[in-house]
Amino acid sequence: MMTAPGYTVTDAQFTRLRAMNLIAGIILFAQAVLISAAALAEKTPVLLPVTARFPGGPVGSAVIPQTAHLADVNLGVAVVILLTLSAVLRFAQLLPAVAGRYRSGLDAARNTTRWVEYSQVSAITVFLIAQLNGVTEVGTLVALYAITASATLFLALQESEPRGAGSLRPFVFGTMVGIVPWGIIAFYQIGAGTLGDVPELFVRTVTLSLLAVATLVWTNAWLGRKARRGWAHPHRVEMAQIILVTFGTTLLAGQVLTGVLL
Repeated sequence: MMTAPGYTVTDAQFTRLRAMNLIAGIILFAQAVLISAAALAEKTPVLLPVTARFPGGPVGSAVIPQTAHLADVNLGVAVVILLTLSAVLRFAQLLPAVAGRYRSGLDAARNTTRWVEYSQVSAITVFLIAQLNGVTEVGTLVALYAITASATLFLALQESEPRGAGSLRPFVFGTMVGIVPWGIIAFYQIGAGTLGDVPELFVRTVTLSLLAVATLVWTNAWLGRKARRGWAHPHRVEMAQIILVTFGTTLLAGQVLTGVLL
């Protein structure tokens, strides 16, 4: 099988990418300001608990583990941090010191920064969605965060393989790891429904919609490495990535705003 042909990003294409990064950054930052205002206007902030369970008594005993309340995550503040982080990373692509490396990476069909950004955006998103679905134990939450971030970094590893003819093993391994947090979230959501405590519509909607966006991001990465038809040019893959990540973050912020803060 022949390797997919290489493509050089033209000046016009790179200008469009820079414009997209600027627009996405402005949209995300504007949302951060809006969510901040809504969160400050809330008399009672929406707090998501973080707990820890410590065993009591000898191993195998029937003693109920002790539960300690460690902290609370302010949902509004957490969403603002997520939006601001994503906006800053979008603006960073416009810096002269970064732009040259950004363009040369696209010419080689690589963009490690893209996956470092998404590893954090997706990990924070999964952390918050897990909390909304009733996951409170700190060990589980940290594990979900770490698994999601590490799964995304498999996509950075995938870009070391030749496009079109290279092995897709990093992508497959990343998919196998990345589906685990969503499976755990589904377990909590379905389990709650089985016990008669069905999660509210907002929680079910935000969970399914963000899962759909995550699936599209991974699909875009897969199509980009296959380098077929519209995804043969790295410029188009990058455009789709910017749109999807911005849309996903906006979707989370919008649903938190309308479903909780307002």
